[in-house]
Amino acid sequence: MDVLDILRRQAGRFQCPKCGQSLAECQLEMVTHHDDQSLVKVTCAHCQDTRLIAVAFAAETETEAPAIDVRDEPAEDLGVAISADDVLDARLALAGHAGDLESLLR
Repeated sequence: MDVLDILRRQAGRFQCPKCGQSLAECQLEMVTHHDDQSLVKVTCAHCQDTRLIAVAFAAETETEAPAIDVRDEPAEDLGVAISADDVLDARLALAGHAGDLESLLR
């Protein structure tokens, strides 16, 4: 996989954070590459602003979605179905939580 080639094809979708111009004609230079992570130097063609970006590629995933068994009633082994009220109660409880994730899960 050619990281710079992928970035060149996608660069036009982004704007320079300094001048706001498209990065379609930017210069790209690979600084370092290890496994699925890269550090790339990006230089804007318009204002010559240079930035370092970290790029990570996710592993390939399944192209076919797993089959889901949809039923009107929950299966006996799944327990009680979650109602809309249960979801709203959980949302309200989370909205009022002021701590971190670890304290929430305790």
